[in-house]
Amino acid sequence: METLERCAGPNCGQIRQMNDRWWLMWTSFGEFNRPVLYLAPWDEDIAKREGTLHVCGELCAQRLQSHFMGNVRSNEMTRRVAS
Repeated sequence: METLERCAGPNCGQIRQMNDRWWLMWTSFGEFNRPVLYLAPWDEDIAKREGTLHVCGELCAQRLQSHFMGNVRSNEMTRRVAS
């Protein structure tokens, strides 16, 4: 059974069609010891990796980037207050 790829953008959920030009986003912490957000054009191998978000276009990518940035700052503030 084939899995439908849906956009991870907030309130989107669009289903990917074979001719769509989608993007992929994922985060990492290890390499720089800081949270990093990656954005790449669609690649079947990367799309299958755990934690990779499928994104239908620029607007959804921008919304996810905004969420990421807000979460990073919020977590930094929480750590400062807790210290």
